[in-house]
Amino acid sequence: MVRTQTTIAQPAAREETARFHPALKFLKSTIKRLFDISLSAFGIIILAPFLTLIALLIQRDSPGPIFFWGTRAGRNGKPFRILKFRTMYERPESYAGPRVTAEGDSRITPLGAWLRYTKINELPQLWNVLTGDMSLVGPRPEDVEIAKHWPEEAHREILSVRPGITSPASILYHDEEKHLSPGSLMEDYLQSILPNKMRLDRLYVRYPSFSTDLDILFWTMAILIPRLTSTQIPEGYLFAGPFSRFVHRYANWFIVDFLVAACSVGLVSIFWPPESASWGLNALAVLSLLITLLFSSLNTISGQNRILWSRSSAEDGLGLLLSGSLTSCFVLLICESNRIANFLTFPDFPASMLIIINMLALVGFIVARYRLRVISGLANRWLNLRQDRLKLGERVLIVGAGEGSQIAGWLLKRRIFRTAFSIIGIVDEIDPTLHGLRIGGTPILGGLLDLPVIIKKQDIGVILSTIPATNPTVDEYIFDLCRSTGLRLVFLDDLLNLVDKQVTQPRQNSSPPAWRLDHLEFKAIHDITTQLPNRYLLQERLQHSISYARRYDTRVAILFIDLPSLADINHILGHKYGDELLILVAQRLMLCKRESDTLARTSDHQFTLILEHLARQSETTLIARRIYDSLLQPLQLNGRKFSLDASLGIFEADTLENSGPLDMTDCYQKRTLLKDHSHHEYALAQ
Repeated sequence: MVRTQTTIAQPAAREETARFHPALKFLKSTIKRLFDISLSAFGIIILAPFLTLIALLIQRDSPGPIFFWGTRAGRNGKPFRILKFRTMYERPESYAGPRVTAEGDSRITPLGAWLRYTKINELPQLWNVLTGDMSLVGPRPEDVEIAKHWPEEAHREILSVRPGITSPASILYHDEEKHLSPGSLMEDYLQSILPNKMRLDRLYVRYPSFSTDLDILFWTMAILIPRLTSTQIPEGYLFAGPFSRFVHRYANWFIVDFLVAACSVGLVSIFWPPESASWGLNALAVLSLLITLLFSSLNTISGQNRILWSRSSAEDGLGLLLSGSLTSCFVLLICESNRIANFLTFPDFPASMLIIINMLALVGFIVARYRLRVISGLANRWLNLRQDRLKLGERVLIVGAGEGSQIAGWLLKRRIFRTAFSIIGIVDEIDPTLHGLRIGGTPILGGLLDLPVIIKKQDIGVILSTIPATNPTVDEYIFDLCRSTGLRLVFLDDLLNLVDKQVTQPRQNSSPPAWRLDHLEFKAIHDITTQLPNRYLLQERLQHSISYARRYDTRVAILFIDLPSLADINHILGHKYGDELLILVAQRLMLCKRESDTLARTSDHQFTLILEHLARQSETTLIARRIYDSLLQPLQLNGRKFSLDASLGIFEADTLENSGPLDMTDCYQKRTLLKDHSHHEYALAQ
């Protein structure tokens, strides 16, 4: 048994809206059903002569019935008999063969091939639409046996509506038979075509729209044009074609803007001096229409109609201000010209009145577009105040005031996390002049050195670090602080992983938390870029190696590998190239070291290697020579060759045999640059 898999993020907002507006859902369903009945009945009557002609041609083409009745999965999984013109020979193999067909299938008659190509064989399904088994637009009905193998979630969702004669999937795969090979017919269909068809069908079910149905009907007729038949229609145009775009981007906003302009005109005329009574409703309506036409035209020219206002930025509002200002100027100019030339049956409106009307209308236009943003902003502000008073959830302190803090703040203030976390403030060391200000409603409480005081004063439970990976020193400082205070440390990418799991794997799946202790500990003691141990872990490994060497009388050496030319690469080509080169260098060094040695990245351009269990000094020289020869070879990255300058130095740990714990900084300062047999320093040339 073959099961196809398809995964789509669930649109919770739309599902919730559908639950709370059953009357609206019923109204849409009723309108669609009336549209189906009217158009299918009209189509059967108008196409009756053409359908009769096709029936006669089928009878002459090959013996057998005119129609084919096939069993398909209908609404709520109820099987029904779909009606089509017969396109196959009336033979036993036609019924016993595969349930899908490929181009050149021997079971298909010559006339049947043409009927399939033009989709005329689907026209009898107008009867299925009229009887209520199907709709004009909806997911294409699948064979019952194939539908049994759908994932349960897809099966329930797709079959929640009536199947249709046409759909986005049927338009996209109108030449489906060309994509299938006779040798692996069902395998190709189940693995290559069916998953994507199911994805498109689920999208259609989730975002129903009458204008979308009109678009799909339009594209269904358009693909019959030979030039468009071979053209791949973009997926976005299937769901938002010319009708949807006209309705949502132009017609809807024109109606809203006209109502706003009419309210502005009516409100001002009511409070204007008595002569306004002589203007009449017609003149006021014409003035409202003029303002709306000018404003809508300017928005179309400037591209304001292509903005999703529910997620617009403050800068998008500047375009509205410009369009509104120009509209006011044009209205004044037209009214003044009409006063002189009298080309419109239009009263002489005072200029001051027109200015007030346009200003009021502009405010209305902006409020109409930002209404949800204003309401949600006030609601979020109220919830934040309640959250601060009630101290809901674990108290979080964000480290870093860059873009990462804005992302983290936005995520933690979402509905699914609001009761779990309370953002107390931000700590940042980049710009001390920002202290005391607010970023996205969150106050900046101080710098990194203020962390201990802030943690104690604000009773912090979680520190969320948004510091970039290029600053390991700060990461180590924060980690040490969390270890000493018992706080939980979370990195921004862990938070993003948590959100991803919340969307794709809801909490009822009992998936483990993103900030598992072992994962955090690994990140805290390893370099983020190369995944090698960092300075903190290296220091622990060194003390262990020294203790082992003193007990078993072996030697320990520390090899320092500096790559100063990486700084120039980061400056010229960016950190992306530098980080990828660091990874390549780390991979080469891992091949050069012994299994018992510890390789770490201890600074931006430095690697450190602890050499353990050395019997004699010559072993250090052999390993250093091996590393030197390896780094001498250019690095290949994105088709370019890079030769790095490098210097090698060594510190012999047995010179401090009787001293206390070793410090890496002292070891580096006391290192000896390695010399070759000609007493030249080991350095890699350009």
